[in-house]
Amino acid sequence: MHSLIALLTDFGLDDPYVGQMKAVLARECPDSTVTDLTHGVEPFNIAQGAFFLAASAPHFPEGAVLLAVVDPGVGSGRPILVARQDGRTIVAPDNGLAALALIPEHAELHHVNQLPEKASATFHGRDIFAPIAARIARGEALSGFCHPVSAEETVRPLWTEPLMGRGKCSARVLHVDRFGNCVLNLRAGALGPLHNLQISTPLGRELPAVDTYSDLPEGAPGLLEGSQGFFEIAVNLGSAARQLGLSMGDAVTLRWDA
Repeated sequence: MHSLIALLTDFGLDDPYVGQMKAVLARECPDSTVTDLTHGVEPFNIAQGAFFLAASAPHFPEGAVLLAVVDPGVGSGRPILVARQDGRTIVAPDNGLAALALIPEHAELHHVNQLPEKASATFHGRDIFAPIAARIARGEALSGFCHPVSAEETVRPLWTEPLMGRGKCSARVLHVDRFGNCVLNLRAGALGPLHNLQISTPLGRELPAVDTYSDLPEGAPGLLEGSQGFFEIAVNLGSAARQLGLSMGDAVTLRWDA
């Protein structure tokens, strides 16, 4: 069975870890095509990895297996999640990494209950996750090594959703891209039309809501719905992170006329 397996990790490319995972996939499922989504997730940053996964999953074809490993709890008793949604399968530690990508009422959720007998306690990506992804890519039934779970039995961290109130939203920065755009945990379309928007940041600034970067004067900050499906704070031809003093994980408050 020919299948596509996409890899997302915080392993980087300096060490042999990604190559070893690919070696296992090639051995266990030689007919699969393996592609790299990214291995540049900041080490241990589950929220950033969750954003990358959520923004990218819809672009993969049905039948794809998305293997995501950002796993600070490797070797512990944390469960392994296998989730199916829109014809795609996500394999990830159940630590919130898949939470942004999944709509609980639309996803089939499972925990793995059959693990390899021999596995390194510190490299489950190679010894556990890759073999699981290969089994799925080969077309094995999940019932052979998983059991279904409810959404309440999976991890959904507080940063998965912003705190919404009347004329107010408390959000967090999930990611700062190489241009300095600050992606928030606020999905595009969530706010509707905005008037007299202002944003509280470490420096305190009032920002307009715009459609695209060029709607802002050069060097001016604003808020827009980005291409990755989430709102972002941006500066036209500049870095919002540097100008506003924002970093991943920072809280921001949006206020507007309700």
